[in-house]
Amino acid sequence: MSDDPISSVSNAAPATTDRLRGGQWFGRVAEIARGIGPGRAQVAGQARRRQDILPEHLVVIVMVSSRRVGATVAALHPTHGDKVVAHKTIDCDWHRLSQTGKREAMADVIRLACDSAGVEAYSVYVSMTDASVTSRMAVGWADPGDEVVLSEHERLWALKRARDQATGADQELIDAIPVHWTVRDRDGEHEVDDPVGQRGSRLTCQALLITARRGYRDELADLIEGLGLELEGIIAQPVALFRGITGALTRKGTTVVIDCGARTTSVLVRRQGRLVHVETHAFGGDDITRLLVERLDISVSQAEDLKRDLDLGLRHDERDGLAGQQFIWSDVRERHRLMGPALKLVGEELDGFFRQRAQELRDHGHLVQHGQVHLVGRGSSLGGLALFLRDIFGLPVVLGSGHKNRDPSAELADVLVSGLVCTAADLRRTHLAAQTSRFRKTASGVWSWLTHQMG
Repeated sequence: MSDDPISSVSNAAPATTDRLRGGQWFGRVAEIARGIGPGRAQVAGQARRRQDILPEHLVVIVMVSSRRVGATVAALHPTHGDKVVAHKTIDCDWHRLSQTGKREAMADVIRLACDSAGVEAYSVYVSMTDASVTSRMAVGWADPGDEVVLSEHERLWALKRARDQATGADQELIDAIPVHWTVRDRDGEHEVDDPVGQRGSRLTCQALLITARRGYRDELADLIEGLGLELEGIIAQPVALFRGITGALTRKGTTVVIDCGARTTSVLVRRQGRLVHVETHAFGGDDITRLLVERLDISVSQAEDLKRDLDLGLRHDERDGLAGQQFIWSDVRERHRLMGPALKLVGEELDGFFRQRAQELRDHGHLVQHGQVHLVGRGSSLGGLALFLRDIFGLPVVLGSGHKNRDPSAELADVLVSGLVCTAADLRRTHLAAQTSRFRKTASGVWSWLTHQMG
């Protein structure tokens, strides 16, 4: 095991490409980056002062979902904030594509985004929906012995010990997110937001380990390397969702975020401002469509139309009334004739799935009396689902971020892009800080050797 926790932690994830350090990104970046942001505007005929964007301050992120592949180019700035320079998407049925088709879709969308931003990608961050993404808590520690002022060294050791815990034979680590820091000193133990600079004899880190099926990372690396690029890092999509929507969540009580997609449903829990639970399930809108097709003997297009007409908020007596009605009119009336049976089928399926999720959250102590549920994704457009979930979880349900003038199913893309940029920026800065720290440590060692008196 390495004696350098900084090196050990940063090496746990794919390293930033050497091209960043070598400055090889400046081919087309230098010219275009000057015009990004305020530099493009002109006031009273006078151009504002232009500012170059260093290549290490540019990130390219690829997002893969069931129906779409997107690429985002963002410029990072420590004081003015991170800014999306370009964002492009391509619609596709990802899971039906061959390996070659997936690479072509990725290559096309990366090229579109990079051409729009005027940059050339050498490495990318990737975020892909997957039903295997889950989480668990782990504890790590740093024990300097004597009471000292805790530094970044102790912080990294504690986080490393948490992330190094076994994840199981069928799971691999994607991310480790610190949740609680506890410092022990002569007066006892107390929780702190940031342990660096605190005095203590022992530091404990409770971290949320984000894992996915074994081979997930290799699968993404194979796709990216097949394009001649380097996989700089993997971002779990639920984590990006949390980062993007956290500003809209209430600070009181516990917040449950439910993302209903086409093939997966993710459940996130935030407590005291921190992400404490992530679970993704292989259940989504496609399963509802398939259920209607098989049980009602209708086509996929008919099932999709019928699904859009459903209202799960109807009372049981109203559903029974629909089920008993008979129509002999056109295709439009045919949908109404099927409404009752469809409501019964979909209601039972969703009731069983979400009641099981609610019970799991209660068993783990994540579902309390005070809080609310945020429903995002394609599933938020299913009529009456918010009322349906309110009865199951016993909490008020908010559609999307809660903005009245925004479509909750459409705003998910913006929320995800925002969260992906925030997460990628943190990963890049952490890596660059680790590089700087290692450089300083090496330089210090060389200087000590040079100035050491010969015996």
